[in-house]
Amino acid sequence: MKKKLLMALIGTAVLSMAACTTAAPEAENKEPVVTEAAPTEAPETTPEDAPEEEVIEEVEEEVIDKPDFTGTYSEPISGRCTINIEHISGDDHKVNVQWSSSAFESAFWEMDATYYISTGLLEYTGAKYYIRTYSEDGTYTDDVKYTDGAGEFWFEEDGSLGWRSANSDIDGIKWETFERLPVSNGMANPWSEADSAEAAAEGAEVGYFTIPADKEYNGQMLNISSFRYMEHLAEAEGAIGAADFVIRKGLKQESEDVSGDYNDYAYSWSFKSNDGFDINCYGNEEGKTMKAIWLSDNFSYSFFVRGQGDEYDTYGLDEDMMKTLVELIQ
Repeated sequence: MKKKLLMALIGTAVLSMAACTTAAPEAENKEPVVTEAAPTEAPETTPEDAPEEEVIEEVEEEVIDKPDFTGTYSEPISGRCTINIEHISGDDHKVNVQWSSSAFESAFWEMDATYYISTGLLEYTGAKYYIRTYSEDGTYTDDVKYTDGAGEFWFEEDGSLGWRSANSDIDGIKWETFERLPVSNGMANPWSEADSAEAAAEGAEVGYFTIPADKEYNGQMLNISSFRYMEHLAEAEGAIGAADFVIRKGLKQESEDVSGDYNDYAYSWSFKSNDGFDINCYGNEEGKTMKAIWLSDNFSYSFFVRGQGDEYDTYGLDEDMMKTLVELIQ
């Protein structure tokens, strides 16, 4: 009995110890562990998969060489007409023209013009044209002929300025050419005024300059109004009634034509002077000389006449008068 009791106590003790040794330990107070997800790597690309680069092509802008109309131009025959062209902006220009027929009367044009690449012309509309008459006390009156004129300017192959008016039946501008005045040397005009034919000849260094005086043609007197000269060229200008004329004498150089007139004429002919010189004549009506040129010794001569109004392109002198004038011009 005692032996069984002892074994029971021993067994109880062993079970107690085993219970103590197998009990779960107290949980530690720890922060939770957070693990970061591994970054996702982009898939490798091959040149075939790569997007194409955008190619920007440079487009060259076409540069159009526009003519420069800006400047001052003069009528080459008598120098009585002056055209001033001013560039405003873009293709727009301002044009003013003065054409003096005498000391007491001048014609004026005022216009706005635009250059058109398609035609190569400086075209104008809405032009004002009037005649200004001066009195001896310095006052003047304007007679307006039109305010809606149209026309165009252009450059000839030789660089001269061409002008054509759509109202030529009123203003007489059918087809005129003008020379650009040089400005590089600071001089707007190569001509110098003279008070006599002798002074003009001396300034031009052409020896002497003899011109007709007090001669009558068709009831009208030839009146000399002014003289001028430039290097190797003397000039006298005047009027026969309403027609203007210019006489020139210059040194004979590359061309015998010192008239400065580049117009085309319907007729040309020649005759012999009393001294045997060939007088070459030009006009738009047969037998009516508008321009005559000739050579004598080492000099070139020219006579040019231009009518007014309806006779602008037809007025001329007959052969008898031209023979008389040639004998008097030396």
